[in-house]
Amino acid sequence: MRVSIGVLLVAILTLGVNGIYQIVRKPTELFFPVSGTLYKTPSETWRVYAPIFRRYATRTITPELLAALAQVEASGNPLVRTYWRWSWALKPFELYRPASSAVGMYQITDGTFAEARHYCIRGHALVREGAWNDWHACWFNALYWRVVPSHAVQLTSAYLDLKVSAILGRLGVTRATSAQQRHLAAAVHLCGAALGATYVRQGFHFTDTQRCGDQDPRAYLGRVDAMQAVFARLAAAEAGGAVPDTH
Repeated sequence: MRVSIGVLLVAILTLGVNGIYQIVRKPTELFFPVSGTLYKTPSETWRVYAPIFRRYATRTITPELLAALAQVEASGNPLVRTYWRWSWALKPFELYRPASSAVGMYQITDGTFAEARHYCIRGHALVREGAWNDWHACWFNALYWRVVPSHAVQLTSAYLDLKVSAILGRLGVTRATSAQQRHLAAAVHLCGAALGATYVRQGFHFTDTQRCGDQDPRAYLGRVDAMQAVFARLAAAEAGGAVPDTH
């Protein structure tokens, strides 16, 4: 009996220590009590965030694309969390942990965040951080936080604009249509820049067998396209003085 109680106490203590460690490593897990209440329908996402989408859009990364990615990734929830999973690992703190470092409305990973935080959007154009006395550079980039909607939108727009331009330039593609550029941006968001470049080399197509993690990128692009159409209708209705109830 004592052995059983001892084993149980050790297990509880281990889980508690692991939980504290994971929260220190990913503090946004502390938001779990309220994160489930912040999911939004497309019309709610547009009503709340449309001014931010418009402010940080570029010629390539449109407000509708930013809205669509936010809806597909997190249903407009700025505090959405990744699930936790068990895995066989030699390191004790890797046994049970969040499945990804992704955080926020766009599920921005640590690696993407580290690169994107050096940029901002000014006047709908991509700008890099610079000296404190450079009026044309980004300021206060160290204060970016992925769970702040305006920060998440700006980070995503800047990162995707940067990667789309870099990929097309490196591959010598000069006549990509607006739709192709948006598809490339969505592909980069899901799969990363390397597979985004592969997507372009394949004529802006993914094959039947290609996967990004556990997702079919063709299905993902289809969902993003469908959501872009929804948000385009919401924007048009808003301009006409009425917002339809789109769920």
